[in-house]
This record gives sequence, structure tokens and C-alpha cells, in this order.
Amino acid sequence: MEGSESPVAPMVHVLRRSVGTPTAVATSAGLAFAAIDFLGVVSVATYALGASAWIAILIGGLFVLLVSGIFSELNGLFPTAAGIRLYIGRAIGPRTSLAVGFTYMSTVVLVIAADAFLIGAAIGHVLHEPSWLSYVWIFVLLGVAAGANLRGIRLAGWLQSIVTYTVLASTSVLSVIAIFHVGGSFKKPFALFGHGGFSAVQAVAFSLFLYAAFEWVTTTAEEARQPRVITKALFIAPALIWGAATLFSLGLSHLVPIGQSHGSAYPQLLLGTATLGTVGELWMFAVTLLTALNTFNGGFLVASRFIYATARDGSLPRSFAKLNLQAVPWLAVVTLAGASALVAAVVFATHQWLLLVAVGATIEAAIYAVGSWCVLALRRKDLRERPFRLIAAKPLATFGLVLFAFLALASGFSDPKDAHKLSLLPVAVIAVIALLSTSYVMFVMPKLQAQAAARAAASRPKRRPTRPNTAAPEVLAPNDE
Repeated sequence: MEGSESPVAPMVHVLRRSVGTPTAVATSAGLAFAAIDFLGVVSVATYALGASAWIAILIGGLFVLLVSGIFSELNGLFPTAAGIRLYIGRAIGPRTSLAVGFTYMSTVVLVIAADAFLIGAAIGHVLHEPSWLSYVWIFVLLGVAAGANLRGIRLAGWLQSIVTYTVLASTSVLSVIAIFHVGGSFKKPFALFGHGGFSAVQAVAFSLFLYAAFEWVTTTAEEARQPRVITKALFIAPALIWGAATLFSLGLSHLVPIGQSHGSAYPQLLLGTATLGTVGELWMFAVTLLTALNTFNGGFLVASRFIYATARDGSLPRSFAKLNLQAVPWLAVVTLAGASALVAAVVFATHQWLLLVAVGATIEAAIYAVGSWCVLALRRKDLRERPFRLIAAKPLATFGLVLFAFLALASGFSDPKDAHKLSLLPVAVIAVIALLSTSYVMFVMPKLQAQAAARAAASRPKRRPTRPNTAAPEVLAPNDE
């Protein structure tokens, strides 16, 4: 591993193993359960008739448990911050793996940026402030999360745990109050196929977005106290997300008409108001602000480790592999914060937050299909003992490959604004991201790798030249010849 420098400190060489199970679970669940998850629930409900969105969320959660098994096996083979790139590279090819990895990483930035916009919209709605002032607040929250990350994994993990568990518990409690606030039964709770079979498939596809990026916790493998910490997080976090999202969907469908929640940037505030009036609105407003910290903080934590590992291997500029005194890849964290602020500004200008839901759901389903293929390929190519083995790997991974590829197509061609239409826009956005990633891998990365190879060659100790033997030649006796 390269020696690393800080702008204010000398060299720090290794990441620190400080991540325990509670922090890993909070990182996984917190990154996934963002403010945009409230919109994700609305997107699922748009395709599911009545109150039947909970069925799609349950089916999506069961599929995600398969994803947990897939990524647990892959992480066990490659327990490093660069694991995503390594197992995709071993299964498909090194250059393809980087193009896929950079496209995949855009999911984290999109989630952070979309969350930034939604939180800004909620601030503007509650405080009656102009949109530009809301963006200032978002910039401040991004700065707080980035600052916590730069202070080290212990502080970032502590903040992540407190905020994530508070968000999940608060959302669940208010949702339960909403469910029992009004008497009577739910409206069509089992009518998942009420809009037709394809709408039901789209509802399940969008439900995957509720768990989007939970598997990114694998990038903290080098900082986990024990290898099984990551495996535990991969199975516990989806269960927590499922519980909170299910309760929220039931409460929302019970009190807020779908026509009112669809197209709103803050359905959680609508549910809070319908449940407890101003108190409920302020309750969910506080929860929304907290999602900023758990999403921004978790996103910076996991994505910065991927960038760090990629730069360490010479595929990104070496400055991204520099660590500060707290063993944090500081430039990666700062760059992610800046990129998220920029994308959030674009979302502020275009109001295309629902498009980000469709793009994120499509990328996640596609990467789950890629992960399934990696399990199948590496079972043939890599015969090493695995710390975690997926049971019935061949049939389950084959099922996952077909299923997630189909769900990626279902969400990729959906119209984010109209459940009854198809659209090429989500696929077009992903194609642009993939093209940019591939262009970097094809034209920029080879130059960086050549520079890294030249530096490595220059740093090798040179052999001293052999001195010629100037002594008188030895005369051999006849018997010595």
C-alpha cells in the first residue's frame, strides 16, 4: 500500500479496524434509508393498487436477502475496500469491472444528491423559505457530514449509529400511530395485481430501490473488526429497512390519497400532518433532517473507501489514496461532497427527483444481476475456501441473474411521472453515465497506470555494478582442469 499524506500531517499507511456490528448495520441501513426512500414508497404505491404496496416491499425484501447472500460470499473472497472491482474483474474482466464500478458508484452520489434536494424542499415547505436558502442549508449539512468523516471512522461511525437508529425508530413509531389513527380496514391490501401484471412487476422493481446501496457496506471490510461483521450487516440492515418502509407504506396509504402523495417532494410531511397535525409535521421534518446526516455521512464513508482503494491500485489519481492523520481518504470525501452538491443543484433546477428513483432502481437491479453472475463465474474459476458460502449457489445465483436483469429492464423503461406509460429517459441517463465511465477507463486510466508503473520502477533499489576482478589470474594445476 502506498504511503499517504495529509495536507496538515505526515504519513498514515493503513485504514483502522474500528467498525463493529452496530456501526456496520447503521452504515448499511442508513445509506439505504434516505429521505428519497419516502418517495420510493410512493413510487411502489403508484404501481400497487390500494394499500398493497406492502406486498411488493415484502417480495423485494426477500429478493434482497438473496443479494445479501451473494455479496456475503463475494466479500468473503475479497474482503477489501476494492472488493467490488476485484470480483467483477475476476469474473468479467479488469477494465469492464472499473467501468461497471464507476457507474455503480454513481448510485451513491445520486442518492445523496436526491436526498439533498428533498431535504431542501422540506425545509422550504416547513420554514417557508425560498429555494436558494434551502440549498444553503443543504450545503451546511453536507459540510457537517463531510467534517464528521474527516475526523475519523470512530466519530463517523458513532454519528451514523445514533442518527440511523433514530430515523428508523421514529419513522416506524409515527407510522404505527398513523395506522391506528383512523379506524377501519385498509383499502384493498392484497390487490397488488389490481393494475395488471406488468404494474405489479414494476412495483417490485421499484421496491428494490428502498434497499438501494445497502451492500456498499462491503467497502468498509478493511475497517471491520472481524470479517463476519460485514456479513451480519448485510442480513440485518435489509430487515430494518423492510420494517420501517412497510409501516410507512401502510400508514401513508391509510391516511393520504395517492393522488396527493404522488408528485410531492415530501410525502413524509403529508403523513405527519395527517396523523398529528403540526406536531406530526414537525416530527417528520426532524426525521427528514436526520436522514441528511445518515445518508450523507454513510455515503461519504463507503464511497470514499472505494475511491481510495481504486487510487491505491493506480486506476485513479494517486492523490485520492492519501490519508489524513485519522486514516481517512480526505480528498475522496471532499470530492464526493462537492459532486453531491453539484448534482443536488441540478435537481433543484430541474425538479427531476422521481427520475433519480428510476435510475437508482435500475442500476441497483443491474448490479445485483452482475453480482449473481460473479458468484456463478467464481465458483468455477476460484476454488479457494469461502468464509461464507451461499447455499444452493448455482440455482439461486442463476435465478438472481434472470430475475434482477428483468427487474432492471422493468424499472429502466418506466416513466417516473406516469405509471401507465413507458419512457427511455432512465435508460438514457444510465447510458450517459456508463459512456463517461467507459471513456475514462479506455483513455485516461491507461496513462495513470503507466505513470504508477514508472514510479514503482524508479523506487526499486538499484543493484550495484559488479566490480571487475583485477587480481592476478590463478594458475591451475593440471589435475584441477
